[in-house]
Amino acid sequence: MILKTLASLFLALFLGACSSMQIEDFDNAKPEFIPQDYFQGKMRAYGIVKDFNGKITRSFKGDLFGSSDANGVITLDEHFVYNDGEKQHRVWTLQPTKEGKKYIGTAGDIVGEAPMVANGNTVMIDYTMRVPYGEDTIDIDVRDWLHLQEDGVIINHSKMKKFGFEVGELVITIIKE
Repeated sequence: MILKTLASLFLALFLGACSSMQIEDFDNAKPEFIPQDYFQGKMRAYGIVKDFNGKITRSFKGDLFGSSDANGVITLDEHFVYNDGEKQHRVWTLQPTKEGKKYIGTAGDIVGEAPMVANGNTVMIDYTMRVPYGEDTIDIDVRDWLHLQEDGVIINHSKMKKFGFEVGELVITIIKE
């Protein structure tokens, strides 16, 4: 009897630990993250890149500028400089859908479309990014979580995967100027 109880408890703990964060977890979280409002004007970003072991391999800072048109289409222009001197430029276009709080993102180094959803204080975006690798490129799957905090600060964390295995992580703080 004790063995069955312990086995059941272990299974419940194991299955609970396997559950992953869902966008619905942020239904009532404040302040509300409204992408058309937040992604207006200048922002500054500071971040780190971790490898699959959690070791920090790079750091970077970035200047971002956002705007939106009369249809709610957001343009986010990002300029990053890494600690090794590499520079990266990306322009995101975030097109709102008819479903409300959902968007379709595109950018030059993003493969296909990137579905994005806002809920409470959080935005989640899934995409495949094409990154340089030696003389070629590889495609990395990314799940990006952006959490709006008080005073307009965003804490962004991203998991990067290849063939379903985690190969890295990004941690970024974004501050509105």
